[in-house]
Amino acid sequence: MELAELDRVAAEYDLVRRLAIAVVLGVGGVGKTSLASQWLHRNSERYEGGTLYADLHGETLTTAMSPSEVLTGFLAALGTPPERIPLNVDEQGKLFRSLTSGRRMLILLDNAASAAQVRVLLPGPGPGPGSSLVMVTTRWRISGLAMNGARFIELGPLDDRSGAELLTRMVGDDRVTAETDAVRSVVRLCGGLPLAICVAGARLAGHVRWPVRRVAAELASEQRRLAALTIAGDFSVRAAFDVSYQALSADAARMYRLLSLIPGPDFSQELAAVAADTDPRQAAASLDALTSASLLDETVEQRFRFHDLVKLHARERADAEAAHERTAAITRALGWYLVQAVAADLVIIPGRWRLNPMYEQARASPPAFGGPLDALQWMESELPGFLAAVRTAHDEGLHEQVWQLCEAISGLFTYRKYFRHWIDTHTLGLVSAQACGDRRAEGRMRIQLGYVYLNLRRIEQAREEFTRALALAREEGHRIGEATALEHMGLVDMSLRQPEQANRAFVTARQIYQQIGRPRGVMGMTRHIGEAHRDAGRHEQAVQYLLEARRMAAALPDRYNEARCLTSLGQAYLKAGQPDPAARSLSEALGILVSLGGRYEQARVHAALADALLDLGQGASAQEHLADALAIYSEIGAPEADEIRQRLS
Repeated sequence: MELAELDRVAAEYDLVRRLAIAVVLGVGGVGKTSLASQWLHRNSERYEGGTLYADLHGETLTTAMSPSEVLTGFLAALGTPPERIPLNVDEQGKLFRSLTSGRRMLILLDNAASAAQVRVLLPGPGPGPGSSLVMVTTRWRISGLAMNGARFIELGPLDDRSGAELLTRMVGDDRVTAETDAVRSVVRLCGGLPLAICVAGARLAGHVRWPVRRVAAELASEQRRLAALTIAGDFSVRAAFDVSYQALSADAARMYRLLSLIPGPDFSQELAAVAADTDPRQAAASLDALTSASLLDETVEQRFRFHDLVKLHARERADAEAAHERTAAITRALGWYLVQAVAADLVIIPGRWRLNPMYEQARASPPAFGGPLDALQWMESELPGFLAAVRTAHDEGLHEQVWQLCEAISGLFTYRKYFRHWIDTHTLGLVSAQACGDRRAEGRMRIQLGYVYLNLRRIEQAREEFTRALALAREEGHRIGEATALEHMGLVDMSLRQPEQANRAFVTARQIYQQIGRPRGVMGMTRHIGEAHRDAGRHEQAVQYLLEARRMAAALPDRYNEARCLTSLGQAYLKAGQPDPAARSLSEALGILVSLGGRYEQARVHAALADALLDLGQGASAQEHLADALAIYSEIGAPEADEIRQRLS
């Protein structure tokens, strides 16, 4: 693909100057020189005016060759006697352009440091029917050459297939074929960086009895990976990154080190400034310096990520920081995640009770998002960062932040049902709450962990968590925690088809919510009581309670729970043999849930609507709703998928 792009650049030359300029840029070791050399080898015969090459040694500004040194060599190569080569760089440039004018030349300027260094070395215009080509390789974003008509080709890592092909050429087909999984691991652990793959391949080629899995095992350790990608006295991935790092300013180098401590695969400019404890303007300048040095990629506007091996290098450099500086940077980054999650969660489920006092502070500010769907979409985009933040906070012993982060992202899990992530994070949240000795937080984590077990129909695990949460709440005199635990104990009973026992739990919970003045809790228990009546076959009482719960939800207002009330109401009408009002209630619920992005609840409504439509003789529409339910349940890994699949078959 990159070779084809170079072909296009060579063909689309400046008609006035009759000169094409291709700048190949990327991090050290990504294969810029190899790509340029390969293209030159294929195309040099097309440039009858000759080929010139110079290594500009521009890994840093201090090592870069002066244009005068390069021009002296070029003029000599073009046949200029030493005594006729001017001493002044401007005169050298004029003579060089004069000698190259009208000649179709190919010039490779390897390892350029700046646009100014390259600009002096541009030749005169090519012949009328064609052009000369200047190919520049650099690890710096020398964007100033755009003023000279340059086209930029950013070289990234190899994909798995190309990386495996490169390794195969070095170690042979037999070894690769025998250990395809290990080869794939080596390529991925090298991050697709050609230099890293070549170093790994060279080590294997030099040790013909080594299995590929030996090198894969060495690379699996982050602490040993860069050391394993070194051939003593020859090539080193670490050394390639060191060169770029040492050329950074003090501010950019500090930013480079601290950014490696941010949890997650990427980060925003705002988070970078917070982690580095610097103002936005200075952060922007340092980020620009790092992207200009190809040590950082700007994936979208003001969003950045490291190459995996570069991040390991930056983390090694961060180890030189004082321990308190590293801890402070991590704590600032975690604080940013927590503040943002709290603000988003408050928009997603505004009426839910929380333990973290940060929510009260957040309520004093304007809503951070226009509505629940916007907040959910933002939290989903940041989910890898949130997951990494929970793990990092736990590993660093910042236990209060762990359970607080879990509490803040539970709204996302409630809507989107990322079951595996839900369990992983809240298992850590429970351990951290216990480490804090915070029994209310422990109860909160047990409720949220039990709820995901209930969703997955792991009933006994759910019951165990809710039972422990209830005991903790009563020991602590935590009334709202007690009511919440009772509610969830009732949900267990409902799942076991014991509506009478469930109803007793819901009634007790509602009494507590009434006593402590929690209208949202009262509304929720009213809905559950209606559901218990529905499952017990008392259809008239069920409809009465569910209509009341719907009115209470609308008055709060709580659109999500209003939709849940409508869903349960539709199911009650169905059980009462009234498909028309059932379909109306369910359709209204579906409209609300689509606007809010509640995927799991949408699937429940689709399944119930299918029942209503079947009763109304609309089999084709019913099948469409079942297909929609199956798609959602399958996507989130919900156990209901098997039931819907059976119904469809």
